[in-house]
Amino acid sequence: MTFSIPPIEDREIAWASELMGLGPNGFAAIDGDDSRLKAIKNLQTCDFEACPGSGKTTLLVAKLAILASRWPYRQSGICVLSHTNAARDEINHRVSIAASGSSLVRYPHFIGTIHGFVNEFLATPWLRSKGNPVRLIDTDIALKRRFWKLAKNWRFAMEQRGLDRYALQYDKSDYSGENKGKLARDTPLCHALEAASREGSQEGYFCFDEMFVWANELLDKYPEVAANLRRRFPLVFIDEAQDNSELQSNILHRIFLEGDAPSIRQRFGDSNQAIYAHNGADGATTDSFPSGAPHNLPRSYRFPQGIANVAKGLGIVPQELKGSGPTRSRISREALPPVLFLFDDESALNVLRHYGNHLISMFDSQELSAGVFTAVAGVHELDDKAALSIPRAMGHYAPAYDPVSAKKESTPRTFGQYLSKSSRDALETSNAQGIVNALASALLRFAELAGTTPTWLGGRKSAHRIVLDALEGSSAEGTYRSLLDKTITLRGQFDAVEWQSALPQVTEIGSHLAQATKFPQVAIDFLTGPDALQSPPAEASSSQTILNFYSHPPEMPKVRIRLGSIHSVKGETHTATLVLDSFYYEHHLSKLKPWILGERAGGMKKKAKGKPELESSRLLGRLKLHYVAMTRPSHLLCLAMRRDAFNPAELKQLQTQGWQLVDCNAD
Repeated sequence: MTFSIPPIEDREIAWASELMGLGPNGFAAIDGDDSRLKAIKNLQTCDFEACPGSGKTTLLVAKLAILASRWPYRQSGICVLSHTNAARDEINHRVSIAASGSSLVRYPHFIGTIHGFVNEFLATPWLRSKGNPVRLIDTDIALKRRFWKLAKNWRFAMEQRGLDRYALQYDKSDYSGENKGKLARDTPLCHALEAASREGSQEGYFCFDEMFVWANELLDKYPEVAANLRRRFPLVFIDEAQDNSELQSNILHRIFLEGDAPSIRQRFGDSNQAIYAHNGADGATTDSFPSGAPHNLPRSYRFPQGIANVAKGLGIVPQELKGSGPTRSRISREALPPVLFLFDDESALNVLRHYGNHLISMFDSQELSAGVFTAVAGVHELDDKAALSIPRAMGHYAPAYDPVSAKKESTPRTFGQYLSKSSRDALETSNAQGIVNALASALLRFAELAGTTPTWLGGRKSAHRIVLDALEGSSAEGTYRSLLDKTITLRGQFDAVEWQSALPQVTEIGSHLAQATKFPQVAIDFLTGPDALQSPPAEASSSQTILNFYSHPPEMPKVRIRLGSIHSVKGETHTATLVLDSFYYEHHLSKLKPWILGERAGGMKKKAKGKPELESSRLLGRLKLHYVAMTRPSHLLCLAMRRDAFNPAELKQLQTQGWQLVDCNAD
């Protein structure tokens, strides 16, 4: 088969633009900038540097809709890869709007995560061909199982050597790995660790990244597999490519670009938003993003030039940032001047209250109801040094904050944290579907921990449908429907009494799913209840509510402020964002003060002889993280910093630049 794609025509772009709700000219040039129009027409291998709010997902979905409407091949399809399940689901949902686009969710096409692709097409079939079952792919569970396979003396030896459970993870097919510190390969302890890793894997329990080991083994032995995948997927799109790890980048390059007849590959990303570390690595070295001369998308439709001017200096890669927003916002009004909230040790707990007061004074009741208001911190989990260097983390502003429930892609550690995460989304969207699948996912996780062999892996059914199918015709089916009704009614917000009432229903359903009446301790611990949903500690502000929301004022709330880490809000758009200072070796925002004042820009510094060089990796990480944070809001950007970070002249300078100052010590 000779693969070819006819050029995309203007009439097709107008149709797709209408489909996306942008009108017929949604991708037309603005002030001479036709970068989006050229991007949608580009059908060659290319990297796209897309600034925050550039609408790259909208552009990608529009291009996919056009291609799907005239796709002629029955055995070859389009491959769309993302990093997270949330991103995958968003693309799936948006392409399904058009009848033609809905075909992309079926054979021969693939829309999914990079891990999902590697598992489905390479690692899982290869392992099963060797007689090795694949029961569960979950790093936390796999490492726990391996740890408890070790004799007590080996567990003690690990502790003495300062080795954590990641020493049981491997990156080679002989079960050896680089996570064992300075432990020599030929030592008895190392042999014990490798034996536990081998035994756990042969039982079918794997860490996420270990699947790349087996995928690469397959490609080593049978290189023709990569050629077959190129024929199957001659056109590949990769979203958020700046976050690719070396493992991911290497294998994707090996599959799609090495050898004869490479696929056409387009990657979308933003070098300045590469904030995910991969086991301490700096990201991809093989085929890093971007390669060659990228196609730039410098115009943001999220925020105006005022916010762009504050944020762009934090970009470590110098890029033009044009603010053309806010457009397509939940509220229609002009953007507001940036605000700096100043506090000290005693007034850190007042910051959110003052932020709430400011929001109420700036937005009317309809805007407060329709908008998305957030407060984020670079570090969101307090450590054992909580009394030092205030503020260290989100907990110094909101003591009831639960860091696990705030993580987008983390695996909740308890049943309650599943409900907490979904309940947060339900409060913002008024959609109960997330709660339905969260309850089902929590029940399935309980069954996995109870030791059942999952039969639902690799399928594309929802968690809810999997549970219904598994319980069909049993008494537990009625119990599940009853529990589901209760959970929806409460929006997942069980208190301690309600949870104790629901617990027998949970265990009955879990027993049926797991085909067990006795549960191991790890499963019992999982049912510790909705710890993230319980009442806030006594020292918490009275305005602090459950589910990592701060409601203000506490008696009759007018605004709900979602709390989270900067990582948890990447890719989102907020009406207003408060970026809270936090601490890692130094206070983040205080360290970035020269950039906030406009005295520094970018990630380069001058050496003593005037020769430029990159800032330290730690500072570059701070810049990237807070660039992400400061490019979330459409209307209002706020910062919260210690008062002693500034002298009077610097505060005056900020006011001259348009910043408003709020004293959090004031009543």
